[in-house]
Amino acid sequence: MEGEFSAPPCVLVTGASGFIGSALLPVLAQRFPGSVLAGARRGTPARTCDVAAIACDLDDPAQLAEALRGVNLVVHAAYGDAKAMPGQAENLVAAMTSAGAENLVTFSSIAVYGAREGLVTEDDEGVAPFDAYAEAKRRCETLFRHWSEAAPGRRVIALRPGIVYGAGSTLWIDKMAQRILSGGWGVFPRGNGFAALVHIDDLARQTLAACGLLTGGNREALPRFVALNAVGPESVEWNDYFQALAGALGQPPLRTWSPAELALRQALAVPAKILRRLSLDLLPQAALAPGAGELALFSLRAQYTGANAAQVLGFSPAIRLREGISLSGLKPPSPLS
Repeated sequence: MEGEFSAPPCVLVTGASGFIGSALLPVLAQRFPGSVLAGARRGTPARTCDVAAIACDLDDPAQLAEALRGVNLVVHAAYGDAKAMPGQAENLVAAMTSAGAENLVTFSSIAVYGAREGLVTEDDEGVAPFDAYAEAKRRCETLFRHWSEAAPGRRVIALRPGIVYGAGSTLWIDKMAQRILSGGWGVFPRGNGFAALVHIDDLARQTLAACGLLTGGNREALPRFVALNAVGPESVEWNDYFQALAGALGQPPLRTWSPAELALRQALAVPAKILRRLSLDLLPQAALAPGAGELALFSLRAQYTGANAAQVLGFSPAIRLREGISLSGLKPPSPLS
């Protein structure tokens, strides 16, 4: 049948030692046994499974070419400095072109919509301002779209995840837990925006479904480029997320900060961070206060629909906040800690 592979596809996962990349390895290894390459610049995949590790530095074209030898499906999960992302994407598609690899699942972000609020679909344009991360993701999407349109056989599925959380999430689980346990966190006057949460296990299943489309018999019916919002089944406010984390950590409900207290803590955050860099952790709580960019995110009243993703991928994320938190490995600190 047209579009089917005569042999099992060889799948390269970039950024395989990171949070998302390492979570993808077990599900991909089960779907494509013996055919998954865990590509990473350094280190080894965080979750052990039946995959082969391979050096894959996106800043090294020669290494990329070697990593892509025999590969026909790339899952691009690498994450790094925003300034480097567009150049790394250019290196990746150049190497894919040389290798004849025509299938790509890549992770963009809901950040591409910028400050847009209300109900947000994939057809909606972004609204300025865009931070450096959002600009990088927008540039990468444009590059991948142009690459897919340059040859009829190429297909790209760009997943736009929301706030990806779960066990192993440094930013949204581990660091938030540190902030809460230190007493350096609360609920905020501007924390009533929507947290577009998606649990890592749901995102892994969405990725698997995307890979199935790109390696299945109906591949040719897909658009050359399709972007899909990857969000969970419910919209919760950020302050509710913070309270749920505090509860899972065995902490009392977080206290509401007044605008004056928030302003004071933000003012103290700058010198506190300078002292921390000098190994003088004299104001630990102040150093953990939310920054201006975080508060802007926490106040954004945007709801991103995942209806198109459910229709295209045939899978709807189902992990709600309570279950997601329970799967994230949070535990109350022991009395001796």
